[in-house]
Amino acid sequence: MGITLSTATYKLTTQEARYGICLDKVIFPLDFRDLRYALAKNGYELSPVKDLPPPPALIGFGGEIARIKETRVLADSEAGEIAVTSRLLGEACQSFEDLANIIASELGLDLHSKVKYYQVTVHYRVTTGKTPFEEISKAENKEFMTKFSEIMKEDLSSFSIRLCPKGAVPNSENWFDIAIEPEVIDERFYHVGVVFRSSKRDKTEAFVKNLESNLLKLIGLIEA
Repeated sequence: MGITLSTATYKLTTQEARYGICLDKVIFPLDFRDLRYALAKNGYELSPVKDLPPPPALIGFGGEIARIKETRVLADSEAGEIAVTSRLLGEACQSFEDLANIIASELGLDLHSKVKYYQVTVHYRVTTGKTPFEEISKAENKEFMTKFSEIMKEDLSSFSIRLCPKGAVPNSENWFDIAIEPEVIDERFYHVGVVFRSSKRDKTEAFVKNLESNLLKLIGLIEA
């Protein structure tokens, strides 16, 4: 994906995207055996598991359940989470809808009616032709950085920029965290990590729709 901001071309590459929900139920409302059967019936390759006890025993589980192409289905019955990971954010969103439709048609459960919150986690690599470490330092608070340097007796600089909603509590159902920093293994690239949670489906979809263009705009401001 390439987007032109100002006179520079910014290239954003998705490294991994995860889209899912945390359910509002104390007991996970899906039986592990039934879920596996429904996924296998619809073309998913099941992840190997040890011998399953016969019904009606409830099975706690966590981790990868199945995959189809590059999409993996993940679930944690204790945390009440079910999600998918894929190479691109759009693919992850669509794959989750495919999963929700299978669960609705095969198991009679509407995931969207049981949501405590939606969660999106994405990691990006961005290149702009400039050096991220030098650019990020331009956005730092010079007054505070001078004071920090005096305390540490070392000339300091900001390594990253982290953004979150003002006044929001990190451990709440409505939250996001955007971290922009140089990639550790190759200083020519930015690493951008995003975590987003919301109890509202429409707010989540709007965030996802605008996320990648907004991230490039943020980097554009840093480099302006």
